[in-house]
Amino acid sequence: MILFSKSRRETRTAAEALYARTVAAARRPELFLEFSVPDTVEGRFEALTLHLLPVIHRLQRPDGDPEFARVLSEVFVEHMDDALREMGISDRKVPKRMKGLFGLFAGRIDAYSHAIATGDSAALTNAVARNVYVDGDPHFAAGRLATYLKGAVEAFDRTGLQDLRQGSAPFPSIHFQEDQQP
Repeated sequence: MILFSKSRRETRTAAEALYARTVAAARRPELFLEFSVPDTVEGRFEALTLHLLPVIHRLQRPDGDPEFARVLSEVFVEHMDDALREMGISDRKVPKRMKGLFGLFAGRIDAYSHAIATGDSAALTNAVARNVYVDGDPHFAAGRLATYLKGAVEAFDRTGLQDLRQGSAPFPSIHFQEDQQP
């Protein structure tokens, strides 16, 4: 049996706590009611992806913590694996599904990150509309969700690494005034 160092266990515990808070934020009912995110397996995956972006974005900055980001990613992968198995996906099919899901996740993170890095609000809104609202584009909802996502990235960018390691997840309020623009 391999024993992990105290530091590794603490990092894992911190990543699990931050991930749990991120999942809780992604499951807020207002996200599905006010932003019209589909309340489906796919919609919940998209909501989780949107909420992991600010965390990953912060941890991958030059002053970030790539090791903590890696451990957080491990927690995410394990969570997705468990979810697939709970949904009744056979053990033989889980690896293929995981590969597909992780590919979707990485593609979305890249698209959102690029739009945020370039300050292209239209590109961010279009990426959100394309990924979250596949059965119809409530573009107004996509614009509001893009604004929320930018606010979350900004909130995490102002958060110190120690706060993140202690489980701080400064997701902004979901409630917006109608006149806000992405």
